[in-house]
Amino acid sequence: MLKILKGLFLFSVFAILLSVSSRVYAADFKADYQVQYNLFQTKDNLTSNVKFNIKITNLRGDVYVNKFAISFPRSFAISNLKSSDDHGEVIPKVTTDDQNIKVEMEFSNPNIGRDTVNNFYLTFDQSNLFKTNGNVWEVAIPVIENRQDGDYQVTVNLPSDTNKKISIAKPKPTTISGNQIIWDNPQTKTIYAVFGDTQIYDAELTYHLKNSDVFPIITEVAFPPDSLYQKIFLKSIDPPPNSVYQDSDGNYMGKYYLNPLESKTIVFDALIEVFAEPRDEMIPIIRSMMDTQKNYLLDQQKYWTITSLDKISSLQTPLDIYNFDVNDLHYNYKKVNSDNTRLGAQTVLDHPDQAVCLEFTDLFVAAAREKGIMSREVEGFGFSYDPQLQPLSLVSDILHAWPEYYNQDANYWVPVDPTWQNTSGIDYFSSFDLNHIAFVFHGKKPDYPLPAGMYKTGDSKDISIKATTEVPLDKKEVGIEGFGLPANIFDNKDYEGKFFIKNNGNVYLLDVPIEIRGGNISVTGDKTTIASLAPFEKREIDFQYRSSLKNQPAQGKISIYVYGSKLVESSVKIVPHIFETILFVCFGFLVVFGIIVVYKKVRS
Repeated sequence: MLKILKGLFLFSVFAILLSVSSRVYAADFKADYQVQYNLFQTKDNLTSNVKFNIKITNLRGDVYVNKFAISFPRSFAISNLKSSDDHGEVIPKVTTDDQNIKVEMEFSNPNIGRDTVNNFYLTFDQSNLFKTNGNVWEVAIPVIENRQDGDYQVTVNLPSDTNKKISIAKPKPTTISGNQIIWDNPQTKTIYAVFGDTQIYDAELTYHLKNSDVFPIITEVAFPPDSLYQKIFLKSIDPPPNSVYQDSDGNYMGKYYLNPLESKTIVFDALIEVFAEPRDEMIPIIRSMMDTQKNYLLDQQKYWTITSLDKISSLQTPLDIYNFDVNDLHYNYKKVNSDNTRLGAQTVLDHPDQAVCLEFTDLFVAAAREKGIMSREVEGFGFSYDPQLQPLSLVSDILHAWPEYYNQDANYWVPVDPTWQNTSGIDYFSSFDLNHIAFVFHGKKPDYPLPAGMYKTGDSKDISIKATTEVPLDKKEVGIEGFGLPANIFDNKDYEGKFFIKNNGNVYLLDVPIEIRGGNISVTGDKTTIASLAPFEKREIDFQYRSSLKNQPAQGKISIYVYGSKLVESSVKIVPHIFETILFVCFGFLVVFGIIVVYKKVRS
């Protein structure tokens, strides 16, 4: 008698798993899969019509497949489910439990014999697989696992009227033709794709400051900075900081003066644009900053020290370290909502089942530095739709952490996320995403400055970030402060001048060209360029000047140009130095005359 093969297909968040009973062997059949996702857009929603074609080939003459089932998580919004085989419609048996919806089907009249083929067709609509996220579309497609030697093809058909283009794909598609993207035999357990080049977030961050001392203090807060992969469009900082500077890691630091026992609440409101590719205009700045950063980016620090070097002895490259991190540690979901204590690299090596994002990050940074690879930590916000796939595990407003390493060939920073690859199966090494927003960079110190969300004086919700379609606008405004010339200068002397240039706009100013032009005045240090100037930040500019005329009275002037436009101008009267001599002689004569008069009065 013919043996009946009962194939069971389980569809989970991560994968479709092929499961068979103990009587069935993979060598008895071959299954080929073709899956199509036909995308439709209605207003702000995306719906995909999904079509499964499962081709089962019998490899023996005495066995055949009779039944199979597909299970979907209950969170999947599936509707209009239809199934059929080669002979027509098949009525499925649908059962539901707390976690899954199981669809079980049986062939109506399966073909029997070696090399015979039976097809199963399944179609349904799904409304929450593809997601509209601000400017982009995003999808994480489960991939069939344990498919033996069968072929597997995933096709995504975008709407014909869309101008969205794929910007991030993990793994890379086999072919892209117009609005059709095809993956042949993907080897990952998830296909992740983003359609759109940049993402824009509306961010409102609250900082609570308190001076518990009886004397005044100056304290600092860290605002989200411009970086290689993000740009800040400031709406407001209320109240504005007393001063602003950028530290050696590129953090955007604001200083506030607090009176004794004073409390202060600061609200940072901005649009943040995140990019899929490095910003070309930031690369020279990143490279220039490395001249200072390289002095400490290999230092062992608290949390970034490994004593069990034998465990990482075989690791050499950033990819080696990343894969070790992903595979050796195990994410502990129980620690997310608890009072989590940061373990550091060595402790998590000893207890690999106690890791959350800080431990994945600390281990990567410590191992990279041990191998001579410059690296640092980023703390910020991860925009996650599914905490099981993409968990956020920093305390206080549930932030996220990930590492960066400095690519010596490209000569810039590369972010990676071993935590999210460990939990989702999505490759976060070869390319990143548009869901990571950097609040602070930790290269010099592992725990300073604190990111937004960590400035609390009570139980409050301080992080509000949402994707938006709002179009950000650059408002570039430059101010000059503290500039002025004396009323007179002599034509034989050198003079020191200075002024402050301040960014009064809403975006970072990059490569700011400053030119000091003189009229009848020669200027030393007349041209300079500021690499980066954050909103509210000001820098002091020093220069020297002297008269370009000799022995003739004249009017001089100095003008300051920024980006080729004159911002301020000041005039000065040029006095020939012979007048200075005459004045000196006259002054001397008056002094002598005065002495004589006084002397005569005393004698009388």
